[in-house]
Amino acid sequence: MAKKKKSIEYSSENILFIIDKIKYKLIRFHPSSMAVDVKIIEDDAQKGMVKIGFAQLPREIKQLVKPQK
Repeated sequence: MAKKKKSIEYSSENILFIIDKIKYKLIRFHPSSMAVDVKIIEDDAQKGMVKIGFAQLPREIKQLVKPQK
């Protein structure tokens, strides 16, 4: 049986990025599913939390996350 990789927390690092005029804060990275949990930030207030694919992240953020194999 394959071993499940643990998620990596980024909530304390305050990593912010913008996709399609929406501001996001990176919370955690799930290497097993190659997805990230992000919070939507609107008018300096947290609006909600969603999961997006690693491939959807901007290049600068992908370089910060760097998934281990």
